[in-house]
Amino acid sequence: MFPQLTPGVVARFNSSGTVLPVTPLRADILEQSAVQRAVLFELGCVIGERFLLGATSVDWPACLAETVERQSKYFDVQLPVQLTSADKWLAQTVGENLADALEARSQAQGKVCVARPRIPGLEWIASGNGDFALGSSLVEVKCTSKRFSASDYRQVAIYWLLSFAAAIEGRGSEWSELILLNPRSGVLVSLETDAFLSVVSGGRTKVDILQLFLSLVGSRLNR
Repeated sequence: MFPQLTPGVVARFNSSGTVLPVTPLRADILEQSAVQRAVLFELGCVIGERFLLGATSVDWPACLAETVERQSKYFDVQLPVQLTSADKWLAQTVGENLADALEARSQAQGKVCVARPRIPGLEWIASGNGDFALGSSLVEVKCTSKRFSASDYRQVAIYWLLSFAAAIEGRGSEWSELILLNPRSGVLVSLETDAFLSVVSGGRTKVDILQLFLSLVGSRLNR
């Protein structure tokens, strides 16, 4: 689908990122946490969403329940019996970093921040939800100690492709900007969709990319 999304191109995209002012996660506190990392950082995202909606404190039972509901769609997750003070500090720090970063960008650009924007489905692919949107900008959150990977860029590219297909069919609008945000490190990479595609598509037009994708979807259906 995106043949030029090579390690060198990924490194180039990563080098274009900016580092936002965030509270770093202390390694010694992170080591104390026995909670699954996916659950811990999803909890941070849930907390961040609630801060963006105006919450001034954390409703831990409600945030935990929502986190487990989300994660259980993808993993075998059980509600942690008890969160330690270290767990709570880590999750709340991620949430505060996330809310601060999105609020600052929202105010700077005059765009409303929307949590869990709809990602349209196509053929056998069901519709779902992204992390955040700022106008026509899609924001995908990755809370990791590593730099963004090819799979991260491929994910937002597929989200764009689904939005493009929906726009053609009159079911929505196309994402014009793709953003990867790491609230753990404060790194934000912002890419205009057209510029991104010109680098990774191997010379294909948007319509070419969509037609190739549809042919692959059809191959999946015919197996």
